[in-house]
Amino acid sequence: MNKHALFLKPQVFIALGLMMLLLLGTEPSFASSTSGGGLPFDSWLTKISNSITGPFAFSVSIIGLVAAGAALIFGGDMNGFMRSLIFIVLVLAFIIAAKNTLSAITGKGAQIGSHSVHSIRVAS
Repeated sequence: MNKHALFLKPQVFIALGLMMLLLLGTEPSFASSTSGGGLPFDSWLTKISNSITGPFAFSVSIIGLVAAGAALIFGGDMNGFMRSLIFIVLVLAFIIAAKNTLSAITGKGAQIGSHSVHSIRVAS
């Protein structure tokens, strides 16, 4: 029997047609139709995210960058564990500072208040 003769049978076309009909007839997003309030750990993850990216964290990260840089420059002879800790502080401070600096440069989260929109007058 020919290898391609199997694909030319009407049962194969009927099965493929039914599969296509089932795929086209189903709801594309089952998860969006549920009425849930979010994941149970969303609230405390959001709280941690806000505390990591806030102005206090930015200030601490700048202080950490300066302190870790000074420790590496003026630290003298440090053992490997202390240098590893300083590098960890340096990397974490750099990540937090970079995220806050990027959001400050791109203007993410900037909003125009309603009072400033109404105070703009067009000169006629």
